[in-house]
Amino acid sequence: MIQSLRDWLSGLDGGFFLLLWAGSAGLTLLFVFLGFRYVARARIIAHTPTSRLRSAAQGFNEIEGTGRPLNGSPLRSPLTFTPCLWYDVTIERREGSGKNRRWVTTERNRSDSLFLVDDGTGEAYVDPDHARVVEHRRRRWRERGARTWHGGSGATGYGGDDHRYTERLLLPDFPVYVLGWLETRGHRNTGESVAAAIEHRRRELLAEWQRDAAQRQRFDLDGDGDISQREWQWAMRLARSQAEKEVHQVDTVGNGGSHTANLIRRPGNGDPYIISGLDQDALIRRKSRLAALFMAAAVVLFVFWLIAQTTRSPF
Repeated sequence: MIQSLRDWLSGLDGGFFLLLWAGSAGLTLLFVFLGFRYVARARIIAHTPTSRLRSAAQGFNEIEGTGRPLNGSPLRSPLTFTPCLWYDVTIERREGSGKNRRWVTTERNRSDSLFLVDDGTGEAYVDPDHARVVEHRRRRWRERGARTWHGGSGATGYGGDDHRYTERLLLPDFPVYVLGWLETRGHRNTGESVAAAIEHRRRELLAEWQRDAAQRQRFDLDGDGDISQREWQWAMRLARSQAEKEVHQVDTVGNGGSHTANLIRRPGNGDPYIISGLDQDALIRRKSRLAALFMAAAVVLFVFWLIAQTTRSPF
């Protein structure tokens, strides 16, 4: 089999062989990058402790609860008018003829309206802008006859077998997992003595984690045996979040009054922002499977590149 592949590579045109050689090398690097990225995301989800909104600290947090519409009034999908918290809908049209036929996106609409997550101890507003959303329901279909797009600029009719529709929804009153930046807007007690106590506890936690091999491994997101600067910064943020939670434990009733509002949004430092209709364990399994698939594809492409490299020179 390998010899047959070598014979085929030897007979290729020089330009096409160079394209295969460079393409397999580039895709190998890309798939390795994506594999490690999904591994890192899975580890962040697995090792970030789930917070309760009543006592959650400010900063990077993981919240699990039930999705609720604002003021009890859900959004409506522009395609099917289904009640939802969030939607991403697409209309595609088939263009071209024969072998050149392809699907071209003609309309796309993604909501950015806030909704609520309720974990039983409190509520937080969730801003889905720039989030990676894993939907509760996904549908794709084609149909004859007219279908109306209830867009912001008015209704537009589509229909026929040459149109394809995709609808992704987060549904109200279903479980929602959110990983993002939590901040409480409103009045909080931030006196100097509290800030000093938080900083003191943060340093204690970091010292404890440095002495504990298991804790150090927890922050080794890429599994290379070393704690990089970015991984250590994540550990520092997590230590501060836990310190704030512990210091403010006695203040939870006062901080949860009607004069405050919790908001979860995209972190400003590049950390992942995920809103998911899947629970935490299912999300970890999905990202682990994707990481395995990308790494397996990278291995196959690298073997192909290695065979090509040892068969003939691309230049």
